[in-house]
Amino acid sequence: MIIVNGQQHSQIDVTDRGLSYGDGLFETLKVQNGRPKLWQMHIERLCNGCNRLQIPLPDLAALRRDVDTVINNSGANLVLKLLVTRGRGQRGYAYSGTETPTVIVMSAPEYRVDARDYQQGVRAIICQTRLSHNAKLAGIKHLNRLEQVLARAEWRDPLIREGIMLDDAGFVIEGTMSNILIEKQGVLYTPQLSRAGVCGVMRRKVIETLHAEHLPVCVKDITAAELLAADSVAICNALLGVMPLSQIDNTVFPVSPLLTGLVAKRLQDADA
Repeated sequence: MIIVNGQQHSQIDVTDRGLSYGDGLFETLKVQNGRPKLWQMHIERLCNGCNRLQIPLPDLAALRRDVDTVINNSGANLVLKLLVTRGRGQRGYAYSGTETPTVIVMSAPEYRVDARDYQQGVRAIICQTRLSHNAKLAGIKHLNRLEQVLARAEWRDPLIREGIMLDDAGFVIEGTMSNILIEKQGVLYTPQLSRAGVCGVMRRKVIETLHAEHLPVCVKDITAAELLAADSVAICNALLGVMPLSQIDNTVFPVSPLLTGLVAKRLQDADA
């Protein structure tokens, strides 16, 4: 089911700036038992992105009504995507500031993962496509995802489940669809994202949950060498939760209780 600006249909104006320039934002949510998980975190990131791009905030009450309508008509367990664009505009990059945002809510089938993947881990590669630095866009989930599209095209092997992306300086930033967590000597590390990357809601949930329990979490620049020298590595996003990596390129990693069992249990207890 798709709702556009409060109406059930699947069409947008061809002059929409989201189509022309990627001028907008999106959120991908997991819906479980009829409930959109981590809703407040998703909305906070969406609002932050709108403020950063100077897109008027959507009516959040109306947005939630549309979300509930889609869930009620599509099923209790599914993937939900929210998109907010600047709306229709004239030709050219400049915007007037009077545009009316386009708000889209759409559903997709439940994202299913084999439970054995959480026990055994999955494989990843380090991508050749680099993420460029742009502090004004870093952190938000804007619609310009061409770097991820190019990176995802680097492999066809179905056994490879993720590609890890570095920035122009060679630091580890994120996966094509996930954030990175590494463990070294009992401490959890995750890349800092002030120059590139998306601040994922599951990454935030992991950090906040462990901080609340006074467990060490360090956000820092991480080199590819440090990544490959980690005791264990995991990826995380709103659909996967926390999933261990068993191999990156030719480097094999054990599955860590810290990054799987302990983190997963804490997130479950925290109603992640």
